[in-house]
Amino acid sequence: MPHNTTKTISPDELRARRLIAQLLAPSQAHPLQINGADNSVAAAAAVTAVAAVTEWMVATQFQLRNSGLDALAIRSNTDKQHVEEAIKQGHVVRSWSQRGTHHALYAPDVSWVTRVCTPRVQAASSKRRAGLGLTDDAVDTARTALIKALEQAQQPLSRTQCYEVFREAGVDPDEQRGPHMLRHFGGEGEIIQGPPHGNLESFVLHDKVVGQARDVDKKLGRERAIGELATRYITSHGPATAQDFAWWSGLTVREAKAGFAEAHTTSTPPIEVTCENVTYSMGAWQSTVTEEELIHALTHTLRLPAFDEYILGYKDRSQVMDAALIPEVGPSKNGMCWPFVVHAGVVQGRASD
Repeated sequence: MPHNTTKTISPDELRARRLIAQLLAPSQAHPLQINGADNSVAAAAAVTAVAAVTEWMVATQFQLRNSGLDALAIRSNTDKQHVEEAIKQGHVVRSWSQRGTHHALYAPDVSWVTRVCTPRVQAASSKRRAGLGLTDDAVDTARTALIKALEQAQQPLSRTQCYEVFREAGVDPDEQRGPHMLRHFGGEGEIIQGPPHGNLESFVLHDKVVGQARDVDKKLGRERAIGELATRYITSHGPATAQDFAWWSGLTVREAKAGFAEAHTTSTPPIEVTCENVTYSMGAWQSTVTEEELIHALTHTLRLPAFDEYILGYKDRSQVMDAALIPEVGPSKNGMCWPFVVHAGVVQGRASD
């Protein structure tokens, strides 16, 4: 869309549109209608709603398990038990898809999104091996042993069991070598997390549990896969900028800008708007969000979990949160976040227990 036809919106409207896009406020224009999955609705319908919301969000921050469960439950109008069930049934996968941290993804998306987003993280991970006393050969040995063990296992292996596989292969998992290797392997896309073993994470081969992987990057190439990812990010998180997308995905700004440009060549290109002299992109579906729905979105008071996408989904959070609240809400310098309250789309502060 030419710049001279770009609509100017207020910060209030930007916040309302983000709330609606992220399923935190209702709109009849939203492509995904979640009609409620409370106790009166069959559990199967609730699990289906969770899977659909996870697919819509593309990748939902899941660093703290309970917070991630809450984030998806709020958006699917259900409870954490149904989110756990969606993970148990293999519809939703918790894995290290981007930025070296946990996210929840719709199972068919997990491998291609991981391959697209993790090259920079993987390169940095490889450089840390010497400091951990690991050689490339040792990592290759551990990977081969783990893949063989997962192929033979009848169920996912717990983190502790994975460490034993490393040890038996002659690679010591102690002193953070085990966690480093599991995270690195998770970033490769072949090994993903399965349902937890009690309080322990578990691991399984992607191809053993995901029957219909989308493999967008393998089918279309990396550049077009980035365009597909950008399109879906704009649709689910917009209004947003290419810099926001770069932060969220872990891609370079150059790659993110190319992805945004690719998104604008589709048959239903995003809408561009400006807010305080910054240009944002949002899904074309937002053209039919009504003024009444925008006003209504700003009447909500929400308690959102730590690491929620409402703030972690964007590099620039200045439109939704005063910088003075960062020490209270996060992300802190060491990456920590806390539950927070949002009113009228604006973060008010840390939520009380």
